[in-house]
Amino acid sequence: MRMPTLKSELIYMADGLFLYKTDDGYVVKDQNNNILKESKTSITCSNYITKTLESRRSAEREAKRILAT
Repeated sequence: MRMPTLKSELIYMADGLFLYKTDDGYVVKDQNNNILKESKTSITCSNYITKTLESRRSAEREAKRILAT
């Protein structure tokens, strides 16, 4: 059974994470169009994107630190 497609408008993209405004709220999707977060407010989705990017940066720093030793 197919899910009905909702009308969506791209708000912004940040490092492979896309924030869309839909008919009934906001959605964060990845580059493969997988839904990562749904919310009624854009702030909640923006916070999710920010925390995800901070986590990625932290993991990259830790990997560089381990490789440097």
